[in-house]
Amino acid sequence: MKLKHIIILLIAVSIFSCKKDDEGEVHDPAAQAIIDDEILVEFLQTHYLNSDNEILLITEGETPLYEEVETDNITFDDVNYKMYRYMGDEGIGVNPSSSDSIQVLYKGYLINQIKFDENKSYTTSNSWFHLPSLIVGWRFGFPHYKSGERVSYPDESFGYENTGQGILFIPSGLAYGETGTYSIPPNWPIYFKIELGAVVVADADNDWVVNSDEDLDNDQIVNNDDTDGDSVPNYLDIDDDGDGVLTKNEDANGDGDPRNDDSDGDGIPDYLDKGTK
Repeated sequence: MKLKHIIILLIAVSIFSCKKDDEGEVHDPAAQAIIDDEILVEFLQTHYLNSDNEILLITEGETPLYEEVETDNITFDDVNYKMYRYMGDEGIGVNPSSSDSIQVLYKGYLINQIKFDENKSYTTSNSWFHLPSLIVGWRFGFPHYKSGERVSYPDESFGYENTGQGILFIPSGLAYGETGTYSIPPNWPIYFKIELGAVVVADADNDWVVNSDEDLDNDQIVNNDDTDGDSVPNYLDIDDDGDGVLTKNEDANGDGDPRNDDSDGDGIPDYLDKGTK
């Protein structure tokens, strides 16, 4: 399949998706994941990364990106996806969890290489992101990179050096899916060039249990952990077990960590045990 076939396939996918919506048919994310992977693989096999970090069409036997990326097999909502990751620089700081807050520079592209978004400065407000509220591809991609070290400049601005840098190639099911956005068509794979400046270990509800420790099923998705079934995930719920006692007030031994308090010895920490107050 040549590059022109990728564009034809993408157009066909968009038309087919619109047709399905018009006819009221059900979107099939598993089938779309297969289509997306074919598009991503073809793109990676026919393009290379030059010394200026530009992705270009192979013309003279350059090393294809496909030989330089790592493959992440991700299951989300019972669908198996493949996401591809180029590791430019690992970084020297800390790896975020999939539920932390990060400060980043990025450029986002459709798979046809049209840029749809960009953040070029760490000093802007939109350089900070809370991973649980972002696309799944970012949540699974960024933990492979490390933050950099902050440096201050004479004009009182700042930046980061020795940052984690790379490219995330993301199927539509881990991005903007069948709905798309105003700048991203439905069911289009995308990619981001990224640079990770800083990481903040997040405790979104300030309950003394950090977000990553509220991922009880260890699937790297905190949005689906809801102990008391009140439709508020634990990482946003100040009373995780719904017993009327705030999670941070179930720290019986006073060490600042509610996770190690189990008053009735049943193996369930008090803050997750409705029968213990």
